[in-house]
Amino acid sequence: MNLINILMFQAVWWLSILYQNSVLVISLGLLLLHFALSSNRQADLLCMLKVVACGLVIDSTLTLMNVFEFQTTPYWLALIWCHFALSLRYSLAFAQQLPFYLNAILGGVFGCLSYLAGARFGAVVLPQEYLNSVMILFSVWFVIFPIFVNVSRRR
Repeated sequence: MNLINILMFQAVWWLSILYQNSVLVISLGLLLLHFALSSNRQADLLCMLKVVACGLVIDSTLTLMNVFEFQTTPYWLALIWCHFALSLRYSLAFAQQLPFYLNAILGGVFGCLSYLAGARFGAVVLPQEYLNSVMILFSVWFVIFPIFVNVSRRR
């Protein structure tokens, strides 16, 4: 399931960044495929709902704070959050074995890089000075990634 999960997440991330709302059906279809294949549907759904709710609040707040600008309403972003949440339980499950501080560093670096790449491909505009955007994104992901890893733990 880990290999399928990482392939789905990467496909959804790239398709969403490159084609945004025009690939919602594909992203949703892959999400439904995950649940069709999952033997832990209830736990996956619970994790997904928690992470997506928090992620959308964070992204909405950053948008209101003028850290992000979108050309149109980014429905695709909600589906990236769904797939990211599921990856925490599968392809990123190794993070559950890492110490908190390492998850914080990994989250800060790779969470920030994800948004910077999205901006580079035109999916999001970062209207603030580049270094300011980097510091904000790093700080946010430094805090939230370890929390998301904890939420995703198999109990």
